[in-house]
Amino acid sequence: MLQALFRLLGVELDQKLAEVRGQLEELKRSAISQATEQVKETGLTVGLMLGGAIAALFTLIIALAALYVWVDMHEGPLVAFAVVGLVTALLAALMFVLALRRGKRRPASTPVYRAPVSSPPSSPAAPILMSVLPPPPPNASFFDHLTHRFTTRVAAASDDAVDAAVHVIRTSSRPALFGTLAVVTLVGVLIGRRRRS
Repeated sequence: MLQALFRLLGVELDQKLAEVRGQLEELKRSAISQATEQVKETGLTVGLMLGGAIAALFTLIIALAALYVWVDMHEGPLVAFAVVGLVTALLAALMFVLALRRGKRRPASTPVYRAPVSSPPSSPAAPILMSVLPPPPPNASFFDHLTHRFTTRVAAASDDAVDAAVHVIRTSSRPALFGTLAVVTLVGVLIGRRRRS
């Protein structure tokens, strides 16, 4: 009946739903490509850092060998070994001191969960939400604008719902979580039986 009413107004509901689905698929593809690019960038950075660490290690080995040769020419091999041993012992002590100082730092406190506040469209958060989906063209119909507002609010509400669910999972006890799952399963079974009959 709702579809017939929209057809009378000149609006194809199925077409609008297909457009919304297409926009969501495009958002999904965009997010996946951005994540892939981020993984590539991170992998390249880690590879370059690993190469730098290996080069630094070789540089340290060559510097220690040069120090050994120089001291060996002036003082003999035993003093050269002692100097190289002293340098590596000082480096080891420095690393242990730095590690112990880092270990004494307090870890960052866990953030306190605050329930998300939904804001009206005239608030500063509205442009952020509007940027999730591309805005409708200037010559779009009234229904296109309504569809855009609806999908934007659905996206915002789904983010709020996910945040709330994560908070509940992190802070609730196991019996409460299992009880909630049991109630949801029971309601799903009851709804499913009513639809079949």
